[in-house]
Amino acid sequence: MNIFGEPNLTPLYTDLEPFEIYRSISYNQEDSFLFESLDRPRRLAEITVMGFAPVSKIRGYSDYITVQRNNNNNTTTHRTDDPFGALQEMMRTSTYDKYRYMGGAVGIVNYDAVTLTEELPRAHHIPQPLFEFGLYDDGILIDNHTGETFYFWYDTDRSHILDNMQVQQHRRFQTTTPKPETDINQFTEMINRAHRYIYDGDIFQVVLSRRFSFDITGDPLELYARLRHLNPSPYMFHLKQGSRVTIGASPEMLIRITKNHVETFPIAGTRPIGDTKEETARLAEELKSNIKELAEHTMLVDLGRNDIGRVCKYGTVKPISLMEVKRFSHVQHLVTHVAGEMDTRYNMFDAFKAVFPAGTVTGAPKVRAMEIIDELESKSRGPYAGAVGYFSYNGCCDFAIAIRSIFIQDGKGIVQSGAGIVSDAKPAQEFAETEKKSGAMLQAVMDGAET
Repeated sequence: MNIFGEPNLTPLYTDLEPFEIYRSISYNQEDSFLFESLDRPRRLAEITVMGFAPVSKIRGYSDYITVQRNNNNNTTTHRTDDPFGALQEMMRTSTYDKYRYMGGAVGIVNYDAVTLTEELPRAHHIPQPLFEFGLYDDGILIDNHTGETFYFWYDTDRSHILDNMQVQQHRRFQTTTPKPETDINQFTEMINRAHRYIYDGDIFQVVLSRRFSFDITGDPLELYARLRHLNPSPYMFHLKQGSRVTIGASPEMLIRITKNHVETFPIAGTRPIGDTKEETARLAEELKSNIKELAEHTMLVDLGRNDIGRVCKYGTVKPISLMEVKRFSHVQHLVTHVAGEMDTRYNMFDAFKAVFPAGTVTGAPKVRAMEIIDELESKSRGPYAGAVGYFSYNGCCDFAIAIRSIFIQDGKGIVQSGAGIVSDAKPAQEFAETEKKSGAMLQAVMDGAET
């Protein structure tokens, strides 16, 4: 079903900061989202967007989708051999492209959705849908360059809901102390088994992860408020889908498409932030001069180039910047920016499927690495290492990799982080890397355990 139409835009005048706008409009909403950027160059962070109460909620499974419309409790099931194609058919089409997002499918794609495009053996039960999106026909957009705020809509003007926006009183949350599900001995055994596959020539690298679990009561939005303070990142998101809440401070773009311009930012290579500026700088230089780290990064950049090259015009895929050190709250990474021009035979869904999941969360070769991950990790990854973002009605999209994130479902929370295992990986160092990568999320969760 394609419905053609252009959005209506109304200026919105408020003294509230973007996060306070979201806190106000999301109050008592079953479904809502906020996508913002707190640590990204202005060129890459043009807009902040938020929405509430989607017109439809679509969940994708291996051979069917479910659709729930207009907050109606009745859910319909539709059989399909292409769940992403079924989602695409439900989207209207817009030619308005001043902004990358102007309504669309907003949600999360679980890591396990790779089974929609690859034949992989599955050792674990997959309890959640493979993807979950809301179709948002209106919302709030903030132009970060001009400071202007707009309410936009297509068919139904719900701006009256925004008339009484005001600063909301902070609501508390409480958590239990996060518990690791994999200790150092178990992780060491996983790495030793991965080494055997590397020595046998099956793979060059595999990303193995550990998870922490906890219970949470109260409002997870306050947990997000803590995380955005502790770890301001290029991709900040609070995605509420009923009893499922995804909170993130991801450093890494999976894919972004703007007017057929395709981009990805592979991240590979990690060092901690030092106790002093001098130590941090020394660790950055060590990272940039480490031959094995550079080789690993180059391998994963080549994998990313090959992935987007499947949907881009021949000869257009190239690195825009190469192996720059980017610092975050607890770690620093090597980052490369790769871009190309999408072939007119393909669309944003084709491009997403071409790159998903990112090689930086699997290893290389990608398919064999995913098979080994499924064998060595004790549970299905679920949302971890999947993607959070949107497919816009105007053909643009923007997705972050679901790392440095907190996943909440029915009062149960998970934090999960991985480390890239290569031939000379030392278990104690890789274990420490997963601890460092989880640091900001665990600190935010612990703030709830201490209140």
